[in-house]
Amino acid sequence: MTKNENPSTIRVDLHCHSTASQVSKLGVSRALGLPECATAPEEVYELAKRRGMDFVTLTDHDVIDGAVALAERYEDAFVSEELTARFRGEPQAVHVLCWGISAADHEALQRLAGDVEEVAVYLAEHEIVAALAHPFFAVAAPLQPRHRRRLAELFEIWEVRNGSRARELNLPAAVYIDTHGGTGTGGSDDHAGVDIGRTWTETPAAAHWTGFLAHVGAGRAQGRGAQGSAAKWAHAALAIAVRTLGRDGSATPDPTAVLRMAERVMSEGEARSGAIGADLTPADARALVGGWLDAVGLQGDPIALLQSDAFSHGDLARRARRAHERKLREAARSPLDAGLALRIFDACLPAIPYAPAAAFLGREKRKLTHRDGEPRRVAIVADGIGATHGVARTLETIRERGVPGFEVDLIGTDPGVDRRLSAVAEVDLGGLAIGVPSLPAVVEALTEGRYDLVHLTAPGPAGIAAALVARMMELPLAGSYHSELAAYAALRTHDQRAAPAMTALLAAFYGRCERVLSPSAATDAALASLGIPAAKVRRWDRGVDTERFGPERRVPHDRGRVDVLYAGRLAAEKGVELLAEAFERAAAHDERLHLVLAGGGPDEARLRERLGQRATFLGWLEGDALARAYASADLFCFASKTDTFGQVVLEAQASGLPVVAVAAGGPAELIQDGRSGLLCRPDAGELAAALHGLARSRRARERLARGGLVAAGARTWERSLSRLAGGWAAAMDEHEGVRRAA
Repeated sequence: MTKNENPSTIRVDLHCHSTASQVSKLGVSRALGLPECATAPEEVYELAKRRGMDFVTLTDHDVIDGAVALAERYEDAFVSEELTARFRGEPQAVHVLCWGISAADHEALQRLAGDVEEVAVYLAEHEIVAALAHPFFAVAAPLQPRHRRRLAELFEIWEVRNGSRARELNLPAAVYIDTHGGTGTGGSDDHAGVDIGRTWTETPAAAHWTGFLAHVGAGRAQGRGAQGSAAKWAHAALAIAVRTLGRDGSATPDPTAVLRMAERVMSEGEARSGAIGADLTPADARALVGGWLDAVGLQGDPIALLQSDAFSHGDLARRARRAHERKLREAARSPLDAGLALRIFDACLPAIPYAPAAAFLGREKRKLTHRDGEPRRVAIVADGIGATHGVARTLETIRERGVPGFEVDLIGTDPGVDRRLSAVAEVDLGGLAIGVPSLPAVVEALTEGRYDLVHLTAPGPAGIAAALVARMMELPLAGSYHSELAAYAALRTHDQRAAPAMTALLAAFYGRCERVLSPSAATDAALASLGIPAAKVRRWDRGVDTERFGPERRVPHDRGRVDVLYAGRLAAEKGVELLAEAFERAAAHDERLHLVLAGGGPDEARLRERLGQRATFLGWLEGDALARAYASADLFCFASKTDTFGQVVLEAQASGLPVVAVAAGGPAELIQDGRSGLLCRPDAGELAAALHGLARSRRARERLARGGLVAAGARTWERSLSRLAGGWAAAMDEHEGVRRAA
């Protein structure tokens, strides 16, 4: 920015801070050894003048030492402060920018600060020009409508352009001034010595600062210059850390400490007091700053870069994002070993400072949105649903039917979701390709959606990132357990060491949820083995659409064969090898048996070669085509030992098929052995005997089919979605209870 070349106007940054506010009131800042502001008064003055400010002032929090020092040295500097004033007898407080004051005024205002009404009277009686700073920001307890109405009566001047707050957060104040009358001012609200003079108040010309303030008091003023952003907020925090702690590239950031920093920044972002705590130290902040500077490739003096006239917060944020995405692609291509977690953390390091900044900004935006009477909003985050049969069908049903009392968005990297995350890479888990989104993409999705709860379906890349962001945003978490992922990991990677690692991941992932939604008693037991308390677990079983799936969908045929249907992924964890062996044994005794497979997956080619003409591969089917495939078969066989529910079993029962399944997991609870299907041990001979017996007896098939129809009819989607709504409500209630207790 060049100097003010217009002699008919005056520019002054009416909101900036210095080291006079040396002691931070935030617990996390004190723990990290960071002050409220790290810019000396003299540097504030020099930078303001360099950027074209005609007069200079400081508005430090409740102190005037720095402003007095400047005013004693420079004729074009004057004394001001940012006064913290409270509503008498209430927790609500506001910040008032008091300009052109004396030491006596400061002392009087501090004595009166417990009653904003008395503060306003003093300011009026002494003709002190003052403004309500960032009027829609909760300094302490949230302001109620009656507080805002009274503030509008007490203060005719409002800050409408605060350089540290985003446009959306400044807009309500600007709109209020435009529609109700009054004067709007601007200031950088800079604490880091980066953006001083980039936001200002402009008035007609004045020879002295008293004339400038007279223009402001008379309403001849406008807020000008840059507004805030998540990037600017993050860069300011980094600048304070660099100024205070220096740059140390020798220490490696601790992932646990970094996450703790982000969480405490969010939880204490509005507080003006807080315990120091022993969970963080200045060394943690120094390591993060050094690691970030190295990861982004910033050499030399970062403060000089941030202060340069050509500097752009947006450009630096984009540079960091590109570094993050490049490193994330490299990590996704690396081996699945013990070092993967650390490589992923290193890849995320360039984006980490922006995550809490964007999350905090998103939370502030949500507070400005009044949604009385509107449904609560839920983000369901899913990974790899394009290749998962039951989960995909369940999520699609939720989108089609809705959940009573809630609005739902499906978020993920797969096509067809409501908010699609761009994948910077893909990981291949034994033929299952899962997209890896960038951390900023997840932050943007969750903040822009203004959600009340995040529902996690699996600890995939999107799910893990969403869990971290939701924690930073202090959003309640619900999780649903859909697959025995520990067993999947061992089967797909052929590495038995993968199962313990996945078990630890599952325990951490679901342990953070306020509620975990379980489809079956078998899953309850699996969650208990992970250390999830029973009090956190709620039942959420699935329903079946009996209007879509039913015997009437059958296409008659007379091929002289008995069709055994399987629907789902053709993958090891679905027991397809056991299915193939059982079918081959049964077909050896009855040549009429023919295997029909609806689905696809990594084992399809091997099954085609093995089964030859004895099997028909239909590929992935949807809608009416899938319903006809079910109804047109004669038997259904499901050999998976790892399914938590078994949606395909329910759909087969609703279609009038007798079902043969392994007595494990969710299917064991969907089938009453001998009445609504047959349950067998995971043994090829036993499964083959069941298939052979049913193939020989039409009467047995019809009896089990009738029982299956009755069982499926009791499992409606209305009942299922009502249970889901109850689980979400319980998670939100739990979160709110914990928050209030804290």
